[in-house]
Amino acid sequence: MVSKKIKYIYTIGLSVFLTYTCFLIKNYSKIANTVVTHIDYSGNPDGYGEKYHLIVALAVNAVLLIVMGLLIKNPKYANYPVEITDENRNSVYEKMRYFMSFLSIVVSIIFSVMIYKAIGYKTNKVLLISISLCAPLLIVILLFKTNKSVA
Repeated sequence: MVSKKIKYIYTIGLSVFLTYTCFLIKNYSKIANTVVTHIDYSGNPDGYGEKYHLIVALAVNAVLLIVMGLLIKNPKYANYPVEITDENRNSVYEKMRYFMSFLSIVVSIIFSVMIYKAIGYKTNKVLLISISLCAPLLIVILLFKTNKSVA
């Protein structure tokens, strides 16, 4: 059974995805035909392609979110670095669920930065958007930490 906390955390990743999807759909006709398709570690564009590649990136993010959602729901199918026994099964599965739910947020934010840059938002705006999308994550973490210390 997946806990509500894990569902909430995963929902944040989905909301990041849906937010930048709406931005992309709204601004697609305004986007130049050649767009940034890859950004290096320092945040500088180092790959360019046609704007339909943004739809491909959107689809890749969607597939990753679906796979992560399936692994959250069915953690027995994930690959683990330890042997799963009756004694550690619940603990290991719960950790994997948390990992996948937080990873969904990180992956969606990484894709969103690329999409926002392609749409034409400047770096400082991208940073602000990323921070605003991370705010719900921080709230969930703080709530989880508060509930854990009370228990």
